[in-house]
Amino acid sequence: MSNNPIVFYDGHCPVCHYWVRYVIKNDNKKQLYFASLQGEFAKNFSSKNNLINIDTVVFYLPEIRPYIHSEAIFELLKYLKKYTLLYYLLMITPSVISNILYKIVAKTRYMIFRRYDKCKIPSKEVLSRTIL
Repeated sequence: MSNNPIVFYDGHCPVCHYWVRYVIKNDNKKQLYFASLQGEFAKNFSSKNNLINIDTVVFYLPEIRPYIHSEAIFELLKYLKKYTLLYYLLMITPSVISNILYKIVAKTRYMIFRRYDKCKIPSKEVLSRTIL
């Protein structure tokens, strides 16, 4: 697991759960691990990597660095080799602008979608790649 990429996500966020399901479906190598930001592993990881008050998707590639906000989405799509419209938009948009848009969506997500009270229970396949 220590050499596998990790996707950290907000376990209370419906948008994050959608994103995680998309990533799982497209992780053909089955190498990605997943960790809810509310878990102990993620809290320790955030502390060690100076990720203070993070409530966003974080994509960590071992021996590189953690990516946050729109950069995390871009790097994750690149890792998955999913060259979608979103990938190309993120590629040509300056990160300052894409991060502003990302943060607007992040701030309004609970106004648009109902917040989960608890993390959804993942399937057995996902559970085997979940870090608590």
